[in-house]
Amino acid sequence: MERDRLGRRRQPGQERGLRSLYPSLPRQWSSKVLRVAMSCEDWERFDSLVESIAPEAPTEARAKGIVIARLIELARPPQTAQAPLD
Repeated sequence: MERDRLGRRRQPGQERGLRSLYPSLPRQWSSKVLRVAMSCEDWERFDSLVESIAPEAPTEARAKGIVIARLIELARPPQTAQAPLD
């Protein structure tokens, strides 16, 4: 009995499932299920951003992740340098 890279048992001749359908994630990435509700207009804007990123990403899920990460970065308030205390 064969085992795939995740340790699952596979019957002889069972090839489906032996290869990952998607490329492995980089070590610093993780995948989570996320349910989001927003207006149709906002979804169109989001989908447009994903389409613009798609050529840079190997999968649609990663393109969506890149868009969300960039939006989070833009939403982060700028850090101001504190003046030294006298």
